[in-house]
Amino acid sequence: MTLKQFVLNKIENINGFDTETSNCIKKVIRSTIKDFEFRSVVKVEETEAGRCEILYLASAVEEKLLSKIAEFAIGTEEETSIESIYEGYVVRNY
Repeated sequence: MTLKQFVLNKIENINGFDTETSNCIKKVIRSTIKDFEFRSVVKVEETEAGRCEILYLASAVEEKLLSKIAEFAIGTEEETSIESIYEGYVVRNY
């Protein structure tokens, strides 16, 4: 199974998946982190802007893979940054 096929399978399992909705993309990201047993984690925290999901990246490799997965989930050929999906709420622990 290719990475793209993996993402398409994940999308099929999400009711009402919408490529325009960041929460749908985040569901695919969270599922990927769990399935591949990445060291990166997503935490919900209180910020000045209210409750938000913050992605803590464990390595540059995981960041690149998660960005690629986001591209496949959105269905774009353009390079997508995981940081844009999480609206800047990304902490790099590497």
